[in-house]
Amino acid sequence: MRAFSKYVVLGVALSTLVLLAPASAPADISVDVSPAKYELQTAPGKTETFPILVRNTSTAAVHILAYLSDFEVGPNGNYVFSKPGKNPFSVAKAITINPREFDLDPNTSQQVRFSVDVPMNATGEYSSMVFFETRPTRAQRGVSIAERIASKIYVDIPESTHFTGEIDDVSAKSLGDGQHYLVGFHNTGNVHVYLSGRVEIKQGGAVVDKVTLPTGMLVERAGKRVVDAVGKKLPPGSYQAVALIDFGGPNLVAGQTSFTVR
Repeated sequence: MRAFSKYVVLGVALSTLVLLAPASAPADISVDVSPAKYELQTAPGKTETFPILVRNTSTAAVHILAYLSDFEVGPNGNYVFSKPGKNPFSVAKAITINPREFDLDPNTSQQVRFSVDVPMNATGEYSSMVFFETRPTRAQRGVSIAERIASKIYVDIPESTHFTGEIDDVSAKSLGDGQHYLVGFHNTGNVHVYLSGRVEIKQGGAVVDKVTLPTGMLVERAGKRVVDAVGKKLPPGSYQAVALIDFGGPNLVAGQTSFTVR
């Protein structure tokens, strides 16, 4: 189970923006940031400042613009980005960035400072994404290439956070590659969580298959996740699928369904 006081550094969210480019156009990423995720524990009404380091690892100078974005993680694990402040649990409107725009010579770095004015009524956890985007540069064949790299920001109010969650649906279906078990998890707490667990398939009280779920599946505050777990093909008969998920709370959560293979 995940302890709230432990911080986990995730991989950097990274993308290359290619303007007027064919799908095969090359783009060497030359900027990185540290840390890839910043978790700040604070209290309502406080002002906090923290740094993120941006490095230019290429052999050419770059111009960088820093900007904030809201994000959500959908039921399938895909990220959806939106304007700052749109998400009800966004911290973007409370953050100022200094500097917002700067030049980086080859093999140099810049410390970017973030100040957060925590609202007096803040509870639980708030989040945002900061992107560092390079100015488009001209590459071969007249193609313009821009790069952006991101760091997540979480602001936590420890005294008011709680881990709760539930499995709100379990279903089963037979496909060509095996038996699929769809497990729907709802994060009913006020912090992000990471999922792990398993699905046990029973027949007449005996376990006939056990499917381990992928680990580290992210579910944001108030978010939902649908996990597609694939087990072995089953012979015709009646079965019961029991899903067990560990989300870092005090107990595992469970859900089940009965199904028939014809």
